[in-house]
Amino acid sequence: MDAETKERLMMPGPPVEAPKLSPTIRLAALTRREENKVIEMRRKHAYRRCKDAMRLFSECSSNHTIAVVWKCSEIKGIMNECLRRANTVDDMDRARAIFIERKTRKLAEGKDKPRTLIG
Repeated sequence: MDAETKERLMMPGPPVEAPKLSPTIRLAALTRREENKVIEMRRKHAYRRCKDAMRLFSECSSNHTIAVVWKCSEIKGIMNECLRRANTVDDMDRARAIFIERKTRKLAEGKDKPRTLIG
């Protein structure tokens, strides 16, 4: 595999569009469960952005059983580099913005209840 092809595979696709949030909404206002959902959303976005590299590794690993460690190590490195580039702080902020926008839309439509403290 030539260097140009490797670099092309390491570059993730375009990031997901995130809505513009109001400055009054704090990004830290998520529960741990919601933060886990945001992390899972970011992973899915990264997988979609690196689908070519992941497809190549999947094909390589399905053709080799025990030898996958040696035969697919270069492709695995390419896939991991692509995923590393696709999982930045900006991507996490985009995922949070998407989650908060969906959450506020559900609250506005009455499909979700706001969190309240029991006191």
